[in-house]
Amino acid sequence: GKTLFFDPRLSGDNKISCASCHNPKFGWSDGLPRGKSVSGGELLRNVPTIFNSGLNKFQMWDGRFLSLEEQALKPVSNTLEMNQDIAELPAKLKGIPGYVSLFKKVFNEEITLDNIAKAIASFERTVVSTNSAYDRDFKGDEKALSPVAKKGRLIFLSKGRCALCHGGYNFTNNLFHNLGVPDLGLNDLGRYNVTLLEYDTGAFKTPTLRSIALSAPYTHNGSLKTLEEVVEFYNQGGGSSKYKDPTMAPLGLSEDEKSSLVEFLKSLTGEGVEITPPVLPQ
Repeated sequence: GKTLFFDPRLSGDNKISCASCHNPKFGWSDGLPRGKSVSGGELLRNVPTIFNSGLNKFQMWDGRFLSLEEQALKPVSNTLEMNQDIAELPAKLKGIPGYVSLFKKVFNEEITLDNIAKAIASFERTVVSTNSAYDRDFKGDEKALSPVAKKGRLIFLSKGRCALCHGGYNFTNNLFHNLGVPDLGLNDLGRYNVTLLEYDTGAFKTPTLRSIALSAPYTHNGSLKTLEEVVEFYNQGGGSSKYKDPTMAPLGLSEDEKSSLVEFLKSLTGEGVEITPPVLPQ
């Protein structure tokens, strides 16, 4: 799965791999507001991080896939992303003797789309953010969090109201909300495209906050560049939208409280995931 994830031969022009957009150097995103299309243009949404994706109840910003296996090959076949004729992919990989041997060893079968998806999804489940300063503090290391981060944690749980949506181990409720994020003229209806329910218009999945400091910019369309901008956006009660979540309201945080909250968010950065790009089969 790791080998496939880093192999550009999964794309139609043999130049784009999964890791081209989900780059470990950018928190398993790409550091851009919105992803690049195969033609060099701009996609509709920000590239979500792979961190802890195995814990997600839904995949993609609009939650249209329910598992990593279901999602794994969709960017490969998307004409705007990797643009590979998906029906031809197994034969393409069968033309690489190294892959024939790998699939035989792992699955004891020939190369199939199902096994390609299983392999990629299995690798993605290994990309986890863990043992952050927050985690070490939770386990009893009183020196793991700075005094400022500890103050930020209190704000996160109380006045900041962050834990209403960003709760639990993975700091997400796995639900969808409209925050009033500016649409930027993209006309992105979000979760509505999946459910066709009016109240889901402009609603997007609550992302994990694990290692959030590594994957700027933020929101589904990358409209907020920094954690400071994100906190200020929430402090103002979000943006303007007919369908904005009713829990979004001005917070009245002071400058000191906002900076403390940012410090706490940075404390959620886990230990580095050491990923050495694989030697590709020939």
